[in-house]
Amino acid sequence: MRKYDEIELHLLNIQIGCVLRLARLEKGLSQHSLSLMLGSNPTMVGRVERFENVSSWDKIYSISEQLDVDFCSLFILKSKDDLLSIVEASLKLESKLTQDKRDYYTFLKTTITNKYDLLKKRS
Repeated sequence: MRKYDEIELHLLNIQIGCVLRLARLEKGLSQHSLSLMLGSNPTMVGRVERFENVSSWDKIYSISEQLDVDFCSLFILKSKDDLLSIVEASLKLESKLTQDKRDYYTFLKTTITNKYDLLKKRS
């Protein structure tokens, strides 16, 4: 079994949040409505999407199941371009794009690019 290093694990956390956010937005759901469907709260959904802390597997599984996202595919690190395209697709689907959200998406794209650049330098 392949062991991921710290940068790859951080990227996987980012990827999980991005994939789940895109799936939620594609279904036209708010964090609040998804949390009601899960019997949870919007804060938990937001934290998973923003990769603010490492989430419990059961929470990630519940969200992925509700959004029809293959749970196992969340843990296979995508390429930089694939992950950035997920971020761009989410950005386009945002219905209430505040300056804070714009800043967040900019931060997210920069973080992804920087982490992949670090991986590239090490190889």
